[in-house]
Amino acid sequence: MFDGPIRDHAGWTPRAPAIVTPGGAFAYAQVDADVNRCAGVLDELGILPGQVVSVALSAPYIQLVATAALARLGVASSPAGDWGADLRLSDAATPPADLPACRIDEAWLRAMYARDPRPMPPRSLDPLALGRVMLSSGTTGRPRRVGYTWRRIEHGNHLSLRSYGGGRLGAWVPLVGVDAMMGLTMAMCGWAVGAAVTASFEADDLPHWLERLGSGIVAMTPIQLRRVLDALPPGFRPLPGWRLMVGGSLLPPETAQEARARITPDIRTLYGSTEGGNGGLGLASGLDDAPGQVGITPSGAIAAIVDEEGRPVPEGESGEVRIRGPRVIQGYLGDPQATAERFQDGWYLTGDIGHRLPDGRLVLEGRRDDRMNLGGLKIMPAVLEAAALSCPGVQDCAAFAVPDDTGLDTCWLAVTAAPDFDGEALSRHLARQGGLPAPRYAWIQQIPRNAMGKVERNVLRDAVLAATCALPAGKAR
Repeated sequence: MFDGPIRDHAGWTPRAPAIVTPGGAFAYAQVDADVNRCAGVLDELGILPGQVVSVALSAPYIQLVATAALARLGVASSPAGDWGADLRLSDAATPPADLPACRIDEAWLRAMYARDPRPMPPRSLDPLALGRVMLSSGTTGRPRRVGYTWRRIEHGNHLSLRSYGGGRLGAWVPLVGVDAMMGLTMAMCGWAVGAAVTASFEADDLPHWLERLGSGIVAMTPIQLRRVLDALPPGFRPLPGWRLMVGGSLLPPETAQEARARITPDIRTLYGSTEGGNGGLGLASGLDDAPGQVGITPSGAIAAIVDEEGRPVPEGESGEVRIRGPRVIQGYLGDPQATAERFQDGWYLTGDIGHRLPDGRLVLEGRRDDRMNLGGLKIMPAVLEAAALSCPGVQDCAAFAVPDDTGLDTCWLAVTAAPDFDGEALSRHLARQGGLPAPRYAWIQQIPRNAMGKVERNVLRDAVLAATCALPAGKAR
């Protein structure tokens, strides 16, 4: 159980920081005592193994404590948005009525902190029992529920520790938050090595902490890294020894180059999914010669690239990425139809299109469902997006297809740009690239993305359709 390292380090290094928030630091001994207190209260409420409890707490410290307390009881936890949980722990004044809720208010917390931190008796758990429920990071429809056994959690943590975290102490900073698997894994692995896990740090504030905390690891999405770079103050001098893990979506080479020069040369790309685990880990410097590369597939998993018939394609040719291995789940909870669509003969069908380089690195090109067919020209959004992001003044963008009045798809590009940006400059910039479609533009304040940074193209498509339908003919822009 992932609460065990907290208990261990409370005995080995009791005064070392276990959790750091913007408001202060909490030592391992204190965190372990509070985990015991919280577990005792939850145990008295009748929460038992076999249940799934959603942790919907806005206070960062108690969110981590409650998640660890459930693990200490052998109870599966889940993110705030889990619609299929048995119970929700919530500190909202009026919790949503979709699930039974236990309200964690100030009175509840005072009573918990006043308890004797009596250690909970050790529990023997079935390693194949459910230990955590995550929500898939899909960009359409209701997220699917993904169940992890205790053994699967250990498999994933072991890989993370040996691939990027082994021996690194200091601060472990999950900017993505613990409701995302990358963030929760960071917390569990940080405690495993006795590091300090941060909570509630924002990308805009990270430069402050990079200059003040000791060396460590930061997990973030590409758009969060862009925000960090934009927030770097004059004279910024980060302490040495930081490592950045960037995943969730493709890291633009220009962003990687800037971050390597201004923050740390130790930046790694992470490719994975809630369903399939880690499918690629690489160095961001590899983007210089191969944009879209996400490294090699770590041992313990197999990544295959296949055609539409499921046959392996020759090296260098594009196809769909499929993954199998002990870190791949067997299907979605309570959704046999979706399971049949995405899992076949032990393989998880990622829906990602990519190819493999001669040195074994995996290069991603985009999502199969995102590929645009523009009157016969088939192009991945990432190709147009990479070209647009190389234009000075473009801060973020997303390409997507929208059907016109005849039903044929037309290319659109949603753009977030710096103040006083010249839109015509972007049109001229793209025209010079060659081979790219001429898009229509939607100038917006923020590109809609899910928790892991993936563009929600359906949201953009629906917004354009709604806007163009409301305009007189010929007025769409």
